[in-house]
Parts: sequence; structure tokens; C-alpha cells
Amino acid sequence: MISSATTLVGVIGDPVSHSLSPRMQNAAFQAAGLDWAYLPLRVAPDRLADALRGLGGLSFAGVNVTIPHKEGVAALVDETTDVARAAGSVNTVVVRRDGTLLGDSTDGGAVTGALEAAAGAGVLEGRVLVLGAGGSARAVIAALTASGAEVAVWSRRPEAAQALATSLGVAAHDRLPSRLPPVIVNCTPLGGAKALTESPVAADSLSDVHAVCDLAYRPDSAPTVLCGDAAARGIAVIDGLEVLVRQGARSFAIWTGVEPDLAVMRAAVRRRD
Repeated sequence: MISSATTLVGVIGDPVSHSLSPRMQNAAFQAAGLDWAYLPLRVAPDRLADALRGLGGLSFAGVNVTIPHKEGVAALVDETTDVARAAGSVNTVVVRRDGTLLGDSTDGGAVTGALEAAAGAGVLEGRVLVLGAGGSARAVIAALTASGAEVAVWSRRPEAAQALATSLGVAAHDRLPSRLPPVIVNCTPLGGAKALTESPVAADSLSDVHAVCDLAYRPDSAPTVLCGDAAARGIAVIDGLEVLVRQGARSFAIWTGVEPDLAVMRAAVRRRD
């Protein structure tokens, strides 16, 4: 039950009706015994600045940020962390006591943490290919390079891949390699609606791959085509739901100062109802 004493947080995006974050975060708040509530907040792009400035007045402690607002929020908050500046985007906002807004990013750290948990710390010491050249790819590349990985990027938009690679000091591929490196991170939009029938890479190109992280996920928690192809070959797989859990757990800890129960968060996002 939400009362006047309940601390509010939420997720802003457009759309947000599909988001599993409210289910996940509210389950974690209940498990931790915290009187907090997490709300889906649809915000149109032309109302983004108004929405952010209204958070303090509405006594919100913070928000998560999803598509299409991550880059826009980075330009509107009062201050960003070093991680968010490197990522070029914000997915977590903290409303300070004086009403100012601090922007942070948990996107890249969620990916590196998930890769280490699934495939061991050495997974970040070798070659990694990031698929995609958008905001998520930038955050992931920044985190991977900070962890010591040798990163290259490929996109169906070669000019975007080259621009991103140049800005972050990594390599870019004009075409997708026929034999892929040990680690693949999929940050392309391909996977969500098209995950039932398509993958960004051919299954027979995975022969040298040791770990796959796919940021895309299906609401029914079934594997994307890429994750299914990788799992069938015995490759360590991190799906988008696991990345979502780790992103959310980092945001939870930033807001509350409490480490959440990952098992509770995983169960919430993988529940089918």
C-alpha cells in the first residue's frame, strides 16, 4: 500500500508499458522490507525537461531512464558521474536533498559483471565484439575497455560504428567477421520483436565464441535466437533479462544504500503470468 510515507522511484521512457522493472524493483523493495514504490512513467520527448524538474517537487528519490531518453537526460541533469560521462548516457537519476539531479549509468557495469559471473574474470582480458552503435553500445564499450578488454565494434551502419569507435578509441569492422572473437555483446535492436526468427549473427560463426551477452530479451523469458544458438553450442550465455536484473540491482543500491536480493529480482522478471 502506497502512503504519504512511501518513497517513490520509477522509470521514464516512451513507451514504458512493456517494462518489467516495476515488477522487479517492487519485489526487491518488499523483500528488503523497504517502504518504497516503483512506478512506470511515460514521458514524451518534448516533456522530458519538465518531467525531470518535477521529480523533486513530487518527492521522488530517483528514476531509471529507458529508450528514447538516455542521451537526453544526460544533457539535462545537473551533474553526471564519471561512468555516465564515459557512457554518454544516463539510465539512473538520483534526486538529491536540495533537488538537484545526479545522472549515473549502470548499463555497462551490468554487462561486465554478468560476463564475469558467467564466464570468469578472464573473460574481460581478451577480444570482445560489440554489435551495434547506439547508446547502449557506447555504455558497454566504455565499461569493457575500462575492464581491460580489447574491443571492436560492428554495426549495420558502418559510418555510425566508425564514429563510435573513433570517439572511444576502439577498432571498427566494416563487415561482420566470418569467425567471431571469444566474446560477443549484442546491443542492436535486432532481437526484441524479431528475436523469434532472426539473430544478428549466423549460428555457424559462433565456433570460436566462449561467451555471448544479448541485451535483447523477450517478455515471456524465452531465449532470443542468438541466445538459443549459443546455448546449443555450450557457450556461456547472458540474456537481456539477466542484464536487466543487474542494471536494476545497481540502481536499487544507488538509491537505497542497500544491496538487493538478486534471486528475488530474477524470479520477478522471469515469472510468466
